[in-house]
Amino acid sequence: MNPVLENLLQCPQCERDLEIHDHPAELACVACGLVYPLQQGIPLFTPSPAGLVPSEKIARSPDSGTPWRKANWQFVQKQLTKIEPHGLILDVGAGRGDFAEALRNRRSIALDIYPYPEVDIVSDLTHINPFRRASFEAVLLLNVLEHVFDTNALLANLSRVLKPGGTLLVAIPFMVKMHQVPVDYVRYTEFALMRLGEAHGLSIDELEGYYDPIFFLGEGLGNLHHAVLPSLGRGQRQVARLMLTGIQALAGQLARLVGPGQTLPVSESKTNPAPTGYQVVYRKRE
Repeated sequence: MNPVLENLLQCPQCERDLEIHDHPAELACVACGLVYPLQQGIPLFTPSPAGLVPSEKIARSPDSGTPWRKANWQFVQKQLTKIEPHGLILDVGAGRGDFAEALRNRRSIALDIYPYPEVDIVSDLTHINPFRRASFEAVLLLNVLEHVFDTNALLANLSRVLKPGGTLLVAIPFMVKMHQVPVDYVRYTEFALMRLGEAHGLSIDELEGYYDPIFFLGEGLGNLHHAVLPSLGRGQRQVARLMLTGIQALAGQLARLVGPGQTLPVSESKTNPAPTGYQVVYRKRE
């Protein structure tokens, strides 16, 4: 078990200390007697959801992935410079370590709902919170919130484990197709993100969108190719395919002319209120 966890964990039921047992490998509450198994040193506070298909390992870096993912990397790297070097960070929904490289030289705990080899602890924080109050200087919630059905329960627990003045970094897609179906639940506007923070004692330090109209164009053309063309008659399909090929060629030229997408504060993006996603810096009120 990650030794950093020993001073962070408590019984989710009665908030008393947990002790480590070797045979069987488990954590046991010294007061109420509840036990939680250890799987290869990873504490399991909640079982993995039935039917969950584990994610494959994908190499991630600041220069790989979609434009949205690249924007997320820039966001995280920028915000990490503002967090105390020895501050403890909780990476919620860490999965296969998409942003582990950014945290390599930081004190961090990786949490997920599935016991991937890359995580330190398994817990669904909408149901069970095993951490002591005010344990973390920062929490990362990167491309996770859209997969959480009970957002308020999660944010309540994250606010609880943040130190006063600590930061919650959120990246959440907006104009992006469904992914990781069937566990893709929500898209939030900037106004909803503001109100969610207010409801849980979190003020917004920064709220920005990533704006990339060419990306939307590509998504729409992809939908035409995969979802619409197969339903057409043979003759119509051939004509539509030729037209689509021409439009895609023009779209490629347009992309070279207008360049990549932009990350902007939402107050500066009135002419394009449809971001690929939002990036938010919440701060827990003192």
